[in-house]
Amino acid sequence: MNSFKSIFILLIFTFSNNIHKYYVSTTLIDKDQKNNYYKVTLKAFYDDIELELGLDDRVVNYKDEYSHLKELFNGYLKKKFILTTKKKNINYDFVGFEKKNDMLQFYMQFSLDDQTKSFSISNKILYESFDNQKNLILYRSDLTRKSFIQSRNKHTNQISF
Repeated sequence: MNSFKSIFILLIFTFSNNIHKYYVSTTLIDKDQKNNYYKVTLKAFYDDIELELGLDDRVVNYKDEYSHLKELFNGYLKKKFILTTKKKNINYDFVGFEKKNDMLQFYMQFSLDDQTKSFSISNKILYESFDNQKNLILYRSDLTRKSFIQSRNKHTNQISF
């Protein structure tokens, strides 16, 4: 009887996980007021990124393959995570990444001139693999805090300051 309960609970857990799977990334943009300098941290589940980039057919060694993966992730992010101001792309620096538990954290940085009063964020990561992907954008400065939820159909928001 005890093994029946264990199997039943395992089946319920298995089916409930498949039904309630969420696909979410988060992006935090912190502005340094003094220098008009921005630090970006984008977090996504590593298995979702591996699937999106076709790396899910093998075991990825993040430490030994760091240089190759950094180049791969940089190329992917430059296509899918786009920052613009006045219809011109903002050229951000991809600093690197690290794997923490189930997450990959990508680090980027950029600066804007003092005359720039807004920029747009378009985050289209993981949309090719997951129809219900949501990308949360959090913006923080000394004066402002804003947040947005982006989806496949609405993947661009503007931040004005």
